[in-house]
Amino acid sequence: MSIFEDTLDHYTAHNNLSENNIYYKTLFAVLTLVINLFANSPIVPFLIFIICTIIIIGKAKIPARFYATFMAVPFGFAFISVIFMAFFFGVGDHIWNLGLFGWGITADGLNRGVLVFFKVMGGVSALAVLILTTPMNRVFGIFHDLHVPSILTDLAILMYRYIFLFLDVTATMYNSQKTRLGYHSYMSWMHCLASLAGMVFIRTWEQGEISYKALASRGYNGRLNMIRQGDDIKDISAIEWICLIVFEVLIAYGIYITGTINVVPVLI
Repeated sequence: MSIFEDTLDHYTAHNNLSENNIYYKTLFAVLTLVINLFANSPIVPFLIFIICTIIIIGKAKIPARFYATFMAVPFGFAFISVIFMAFFFGVGDHIWNLGLFGWGITADGLNRGVLVFFKVMGGVSALAVLILTTPMNRVFGIFHDLHVPSILTDLAILMYRYIFLFLDVTATMYNSQKTRLGYHSYMSWMHCLASLAGMVFIRTWEQGEISYKALASRGYNGRLNMIRQGDDIKDISAIEWICLIVFEVLIAYGIYITGTINVVPVLI
């Protein structure tokens, strides 16, 4: 089985929303992300996370296990932020004292940490609706429409392409080492890991030279030309516009009515 069968690049092209209008998904993701940033209570960001998760798993049919893996990194960073903010960024009396160097958790710090946690999860899940359901060549097409410098777009295309190529190379080398009794002890693990890193670096360098020569032989003039699909913002139907506007207005109204509701009451 190829590593490409269980990666982001595979699922972006094999889901129920991959053919939906790219502009509509981009508007949904960006507007939801921006509105999410204005939340002063974790309630609405939490709802955004739940709604986007339902869209990704229920509608797009992205496997829940892969989605959980995708969200694990932002979850880890956000959880660490909760801990640090609970201990070091709050004001007021401690609701729980660690008993060491005067450290403890304050209600204000815990509320800030929880708010940041859910804003991170809500924002990342909103972007995931776009990232996990859209092939990257269509996303890069949006870059051209926004007049992002072509050299930045081309570099992003090449980097994205070779990430998955070298993941496949790395997996092949790793499996080869395992079949030769590699990683059976700590010293063997360290030796094999060093060899793997060195070989991947060498293969990366060689592949870069080969790729440049291949592009140059095909008339590369400093710009990559991509086949553009026929999506247009004018193709978004009136019903879709209404649904998008109603959803974003409800989210904004939810932020307004929830105000600064906290998870832990702050005693004044």
